[in-house]
Amino acid sequence: MGGHSVRAAAAAILTAALTPAAPATDVYPLEEETDREYGMDLVQLAYDRDARAVWDGADRGVRFAMGSLNVRQWYFEPEVKFAAPFTSWLRFLYRFERRQGLEPLMEERYRSEFELESRVWRWFYAGLRVDPAFWKREADGGVSLRFRLDRTRYLDFGYTALDFDNNYSFERSAYDEGYTELYREPPRRYEVAGAWHFPGGLAWKGEGFIRTTSVKNYTYFDDADENHTRRYNERYVTTTVTQPLPAAFELFATFTANRWEETRRYTGPPLTRPPLGDDYDGRLTLHGYGGGVYYQPAGRHRWRAGFARRYQTRNFRFTGWPYESYDYAKGEYVYDALWRVRAWRELYVETGYLGERERTDRTNVGNGYVETKVLYDNRLPIALEYKFGPTYSLKMASGLDLDRRDWGAYLIYDKAYVHVVACF
Repeated sequence: MGGHSVRAAAAAILTAALTPAAPATDVYPLEEETDREYGMDLVQLAYDRDARAVWDGADRGVRFAMGSLNVRQWYFEPEVKFAAPFTSWLRFLYRFERRQGLEPLMEERYRSEFELESRVWRWFYAGLRVDPAFWKREADGGVSLRFRLDRTRYLDFGYTALDFDNNYSFERSAYDEGYTELYREPPRRYEVAGAWHFPGGLAWKGEGFIRTTSVKNYTYFDDADENHTRRYNERYVTTTVTQPLPAAFELFATFTANRWEETRRYTGPPLTRPPLGDDYDGRLTLHGYGGGVYYQPAGRHRWRAGFARRYQTRNFRFTGWPYESYDYAKGEYVYDALWRVRAWRELYVETGYLGERERTDRTNVGNGYVETKVLYDNRLPIALEYKFGPTYSLKMASGLDLDRRDWGAYLIYDKAYVHVVACF
């Protein structure tokens, strides 16, 4: 691949990675924008157990998470949910979510979804969903089937037609954008989510989806860009299990898996299309699991210890240019021990220890060159949380680096996190 095309591709990929609510036409970045403390950042970005319980137990609420991903980028995730009954068998639902960050891998990073849900019979419900967009071709629509006994025992099944108006919008509109993007195989998503409480206190919660393979043809007028075809699919699943134990202990375990695949092929005439090296096949996987224990006796104190393992792989093959092809693997172990105390009224202070071991391996397929790095990071996390009421809270967190190389350079400069939860 020529230097110019490499730089152009890198610029386009970086732009896609930094764009909020990336549309389905953008590709996931070939290279990471994460720093060496990314795993620890995710631990501090995660909502606390109590905040998640408040959110799950409310029909209406707002919550907001913001935090530092590295010295260049911030993470934002505002969420809104609203439910209002019309009658005893019909209610209106609204969900808003905008995730601006480096994960998860899914392309649908923006949702503003309306739903009418009807009670069909006893514990069975059916819903009709629509997620409108300014560009109608980006609108989604779907149906839902639910079995729900209460907030802790339910199963949801969904089918979503992604970009269902795309081809109609391009083919029937007189608005000339200088290109067309027509699906040869439209994307569809099959979703499942659920939660259940079992005898003895065991609780399970999880969700997942399969996005079927879609094929889209990109055609540009007046040689504005090179015509190409994109094939894409994705699978995702996550689950959490908790088990209370005697003496105020509680065990928890989590598992997450995400698989993303993409193929790009240029379709222009041989004399005008770019070199074959710009065609590629890419696969990205991200697996994570972890667990730990909470100990919360009666009184002001709570202790938590946890462990998480994250493993990511990226495999890219560039047609005709094997020296550009590569395999990449990144494994992270993140471990923490935290102590929280109620310092004054509803003001809580949390501190302890947070550490990470990271190993990365990159192999250049063309010449077999392998680069390996093993890094260790340690942090003293500090958090303040104030609960304004049973369903209102504000949490601010930061931390101090405990590694010699960071002294005097960063300290708390690039570590700041905020959570706001308000449910009604």
